[in-house]
Amino acid sequence: MMLQTFRASKLLDLRMKARIFVPQGRQMMGCLDETGTLEYGEVFVQFSGAVRRQFNEESIMFNDYMSKEYNYMVKGKVVVAKNPCLHPGDVRVLKAVDVKALHHMVDCVVFPKKGMSDLDGDIYFVCWDSDLIPPRQVSPMDYDPAPTTGLDHDVTIEEVEEYFTNYIVNDSLGIISNAHTVFADKEESMALSESCLALARLFSIAVDFPKTGVPAEIPSHLRLYREVKDIAPHTTSSRSFTKEVARRSYDPDMEIDGFKDYIDEAFDYKTEYDYKLGNLMEYYGIKTEAEILSGAVMKTSKTFDRRKDAEAIGVAVRSLRNEARSWFKKGGESDDPYAKASAWYHVTYHPDFWGSYNEGLKRDHYISFPWCVYDKLIKIKKDNSKRVPSISSLEWQFGNRLDIADSEDSAFGVWN
Repeated sequence: MMLQTFRASKLLDLRMKARIFVPQGRQMMGCLDETGTLEYGEVFVQFSGAVRRQFNEESIMFNDYMSKEYNYMVKGKVVVAKNPCLHPGDVRVLKAVDVKALHHMVDCVVFPKKGMSDLDGDIYFVCWDSDLIPPRQVSPMDYDPAPTTGLDHDVTIEEVEEYFTNYIVNDSLGIISNAHTVFADKEESMALSESCLALARLFSIAVDFPKTGVPAEIPSHLRLYREVKDIAPHTTSSRSFTKEVARRSYDPDMEIDGFKDYIDEAFDYKTEYDYKLGNLMEYYGIKTEAEILSGAVMKTSKTFDRRKDAEAIGVAVRSLRNEARSWFKKGGESDDPYAKASAWYHVTYHPDFWGSYNEGLKRDHYISFPWCVYDKLIKIKKDNSKRVPSISSLEWQFGNRLDIADSEDSAFGVWN
């Protein structure tokens, strides 16, 4: 199931995100030129590299020296853009210059003090490939932000609640961005079309909405109404662990003497583990256990982003697994940790226990619980593995074909 989830996640990434490597480009944080040396329209760009790279000397020039080994100075025309980038004027062609006082600035794009905008602190796409530098520039959008709403009294809790609900209702950044993508693809003038320029202005209003309280009102002719059926084949991340699968997959080698003494305790802990894991999955809108455990999340609820919130999801899962390990360590010195781990496996995988958890909650049968103590399970399997493989096994066939089954260096001997 985990491999199926990884496969489905990678296929989804291929469909949803184009990962195009640009050798002569970087993602860089914008920084301020505190020396005041750079003029308007100039930037300082220096990037690091693990090895020396060969670039087309006609497209860009590099200094003969490096401030540090494998640091490269860029000189010449560069294109700089910041995401989100909806208006064609957001893509700027600037001049990269060498400023000795800024040689300590590496892997960032340094902007001048002399300008009309606050550019530092954001992440920019910086490229010095001549084939990707626009032949002409479009004037930036002239945008005057809406005036903020003023109050002549202290803010009340009711006003905070109203503001919060208005923000949830009027958060239209994703809607505008999707509409812009559609119109840019459909219109003959692409991003320069009237529809796209209007959506770019609305996007700026929507970005400032948390500060101004003025929502972006999207006219009907710029909205998307029709739902298009997905033409890609349906990809399922994994199949559920059914009772029939439980019958086929239960491994008797995982049973050791004394495991039945811990069955009741293991059942209680698994009940609590499954309940908490199911709550996490419902909170983030994750459909399968394999997704939340592997981090290869296919889809989350609208409140979360599967890429941006991946770290938070991982922390929550690790916290639950650590809690399960703390349950395992409870008990007296006379407890047999391997018998206890065997009981954890038994109440998870044995078909008699299938469907005994999360009753009435319409959740799948989760199987990750015993693997919180995977080290104990691996030791049990190693100790209990059968030494004589079946005639149908690949190991037996390999040894028989080479006629070394009786030798000390046989394939069986290697496994022993």
